[in-house]
Amino acid sequence: MEIEAEALAPVAETPQPLFLAGAQPGSPAEALIAEARDRRASHIHLETDAAALVVRMRIAGQLTEPRHFHADPALVAAFRAMAGVSVLAQEDGERIVLRVDGGERRERALEAIGMSRGLVDALLPALRRGGLVLVAGAAGSGRSTTIATLLRHFSGSPRHIVTIDTPAVEGATRITGLTGAAAIRAALEQDPDVIALDGLDGREAAAAAAEAAESGHLVIASIDAPDAVSAVRRMRDWRVEPFRLASTIAAVLAQRLVRRLCADCRRPVQAQGSVSALLGFDSGAIVFEAMGCESCQGTGFTGMTGVFEAIVADGAIRRLINDGGDEAILARHAFLRAPNLGSAARALVREGVTTPEEAVRISRG
Repeated sequence: MEIEAEALAPVAETPQPLFLAGAQPGSPAEALIAEARDRRASHIHLETDAAALVVRMRIAGQLTEPRHFHADPALVAAFRAMAGVSVLAQEDGERIVLRVDGGERRERALEAIGMSRGLVDALLPALRRGGLVLVAGAAGSGRSTTIATLLRHFSGSPRHIVTIDTPAVEGATRITGLTGAAAIRAALEQDPDVIALDGLDGREAAAAAAEAAESGHLVIASIDAPDAVSAVRRMRDWRVEPFRLASTIAAVLAQRLVRRLCADCRRPVQAQGSVSALLGFDSGAIVFEAMGCESCQGTGFTGMTGVFEAIVADGAIRRLINDGGDEAILARHAFLRAPNLGSAARALVREGVTTPEEAVRISRG
């Protein structure tokens, strides 16, 4: 590892005092935290060995390029004493991750891809409990992005993540050259806490994923299905034993993509016509339509956002799955208090995030 002759120095002429154990006023630890806050970082990553210190920050969801310093035992000791720190021993040193108050939180990353606050609040406990989490959708619906964002929730934790055919995740072990059940078996040999698989491709892989979840791992896997209930049916069609599916399922997400209206030029209009009627909007309700401006290159839209529904397993859901319950009954219970894809899309229209036409398009799909 190459070490640059660089010293940690305060990034502001008058750093604000930090009321954290170990971060004394004017110390390198205080200066580093002040820099992280100024740059709106969510985490500071330190990698140490006897001779060197490597510093990185997570900004807007991405890790910065590493910066190399001479070893600084006082700085490392100060970070170890702080709250919100994860310390992981490595073969030749330590990996220390500090969550920075005021930076982007991992929960916000889930909201940034379109999940509602209520959905995030329901989903995070399911992730912590472990089990099988299915991410349903068609090809091109953003499943890979969702899996990567879910894995980001464990960024900086001591959990060992193994990924199969997913986008690269910092700190994760990647399985390459294998697919399906063989890849899941190879992942289990790596002693993981979390296994992420982009694409269950049949009965054998589905059974292997359920068995891995049954043995205490969190398994996050995408599945080709149009909605959450259909994903459960697909697992049944692949003959995953009902008792195993019921006991391991933690949550089933389903998603579709809609175009996001340009906030600079969208125009409020009164709902009217068959499209608004299909969404159940009263005549005269305010919705937004696309216009076009320099910011959006005249399209009226700026990218895409996800529309989500989720079945979060509870006792009743598990009983219905175990007993082979009717899909309509399963859906009725799952979405009694939580939005399905259609109602989630309507909410985005009311909030001015997308148009009625986009909501109808994905609701029919």
